[in-house]
Amino acid sequence: MENKSGNAPLETILALLGRELSLALRLYEQAEEQRKALKENLNGRAVAAATEALDATLRDLNTCEKDKDALLAELGAETLDDVVGRLPYSKEKMRARQQVNRLDELLKKIRNIVGTSRGLLAHDMDYLTFSLNVMTAASAAPGYGTPDAPAAATQGRKLFDQSI
Repeated sequence: MENKSGNAPLETILALLGRELSLALRLYEQAEEQRKALKENLNGRAVAAATEALDATLRDLNTCEKDKDALLAELGAETLDDVVGRLPYSKEKMRARQQVNRLDELLKKIRNIVGTSRGLLAHDMDYLTFSLNVMTAASAAPGYGTPDAPAAATQGRKLFDQSI
């Protein structure tokens, strides 16, 4: 695992973790902005801009993940924590462990924000579906009825089959 410099894998791991932490922090901030835009029901442009920024960061994070997977394959390990665990004790090893822990905490926070945003989006979609049904005088049962509602209770045509 070690080569000529003695710390090459650890230096590579620290650089990769630093890059991943930076991207995860940016993703956290952007996810928070998106959640805020959804919560405050700002105009669609604010949500779209936040989503586009998130998408770009996710692409960068995906590239970082591919680099990490290549490194793990080269080192024959499942996770970076496994690789760090194999290394002898040093300040750099402890710093790498701290970065791995910080990254895990940050990813948990991101999951919470994404869950909240998902709920807000579902609420907005329900409202949109309801509004469209009201405007077109379509039955609300297909969107809001129970799954076991009788077929006769629902309108026989789709929402956009009506001519305007």
